[in-house]
Amino acid sequence: MPWRNIFQSSPNSIKFLTITLALFLVNNWFISAVAAEDSLNLSMSSNAVAAAVTTGGGSRGPALEVMRDGTLLLGGGLAGGEVFTWSSETQKLTRVGSVIPVSRRLIDSRFAITDIAVLSENSTQAQLVISYPRLGANKRCVEVVVDQYLFNKTLQTLKRNATWFISKPCVPISAVQHASGRFEVIDKGSVYVTVGDLGFSAINSRSKRGDLGSIFKLTAKKTERVSQGHRNAQGILLFNGKDLLAAEHGPRGGDELNLIKQGGDYGWPFVTYGEPYGSGDYVKPTKTGTHQDYIPPLKYWVPSIAPTELVQLPTSGWGFWNGAVVLGTLKDNSLVFMKLDNQLQVTDTKVIKVNQRIRDLEVNSSGSLIATTDEGNLIRFAIRD
Repeated sequence: MPWRNIFQSSPNSIKFLTITLALFLVNNWFISAVAAEDSLNLSMSSNAVAAAVTTGGGSRGPALEVMRDGTLLLGGGLAGGEVFTWSSETQKLTRVGSVIPVSRRLIDSRFAITDIAVLSENSTQAQLVISYPRLGANKRCVEVVVDQYLFNKTLQTLKRNATWFISKPCVPISAVQHASGRFEVIDKGSVYVTVGDLGFSAINSRSKRGDLGSIFKLTAKKTERVSQGHRNAQGILLFNGKDLLAAEHGPRGGDELNLIKQGGDYGWPFVTYGEPYGSGDYVKPTKTGTHQDYIPPLKYWVPSIAPTELVQLPTSGWGFWNGAVVLGTLKDNSLVFMKLDNQLQVTDTKVIKVNQRIRDLEVNSSGSLIATTDEGNLIRFAIRD
């Protein structure tokens, strides 16, 4: 029957088609509105900081911290323990000191500064904490160290004030990996720090693993374990200033975003959503594809994305993503934006491909994201107007 006959002979058909068309238009408008709302159009600018990259068995991008005036602190370099400043005005690196003695490291990119954090600062100086793995006193094992340093801004020098932490046990050199060593500052006298499992073959023994695979609260005089059962937590964040989140690597998948609870056990190496590497790996997880009997992650990734640092965006200037969590990744070469609700459940996710391995990530004073990469670049991300 021709369409004109339907319209002429059936008023109900006309009404039905009108309603259907209206619903179709509303639905498409809604989809378009949502897509526009959560879209993320970023500008990206890059500067080379190759002198701050550590090489040897692979390239490792520098650790990163942002100071109050916008100056960046970068940690790594040819000797692994070098600290540099970088100014957006001069766009140059200035070496200010080194924290790992040559005799306490191998020519290996894993022997490098893992993080730098500012405890306090004024116009002339800053109190820093710096983490790194180093050879033990006998040069046959590896430990994770946290030192406090005074940075003189005027003289551009570093001076070690105290050692806050040395991990135990000291792990055989042949196994060393997964140092972690990420900071989240609590106040001018305390920080949270992640300590990885260091590839320790006895990590499945709670009596032997000691400090390894844990998150600690540190001060100059006190060490308090917060949680355990972590493999390699390379990201840590006090979300909204109160809820402690950590991002960590699983084996062949099973990377996790966790809500850290005092006294919590997150299951490694007894449970994981990842898979064993093979018979030659340092430890084989007891159960895979589950977190049974242990605290489950807020989110996990299979296959692996290799998560690094976690940061929180400002509460303005990022539109739909105001206050969201952003995660850097190594394997996925991306930034992962996540919105969390009041119950800390991930409600929205957006992946932005960068095509570089994101080693560290911070938010600067203007609200932009700053990242360092294993390819030797310093990248600034801002949302386009």
